[in-house]
Amino acid sequence: MLTNVLNYQGYYAEFGYDESADAFHGRVIGLNDVIDFYGRTVDELKAAFKASVDDYLDWCREEGEEPEKAWAGKMTLRPSDEQRRRYFVAAAAQKKSLAAWMLDTLDRESAAVVNAVPKID
Repeated sequence: MLTNVLNYQGYYAEFGYDESADAFHGRVIGLNDVIDFYGRTVDELKAAFKASVDDYLDWCREEGEEPEKAWAGKMTLRPSDEQRRRYFVAAAAQKKSLAAWMLDTLDRESAAVVNAVPKID
């Protein structure tokens, strides 16, 4: 599976090619703080990602801040009437509440993606 996401120490970053900079650009996802990094090659991009996370963790230690890692907040979904009908039917067919069915489905699908994300050592 191809992915444009990397994992280092439980921090995830998405990346792509930035034509204007003639380099790969990445950003750590899931943080309130913005952590960007660049590299002209994939190896440079990976090294910059590691250095950015390490710098962030060092900064947190120096400032006495807890590194932000947890994903918090409420998720709101607004399915169409047709989607809502299908979701209720699928949940009922599996003898689950809609909430349980949705969580199981999201867990299964997200695990497939997250487990495919390359880890950087």
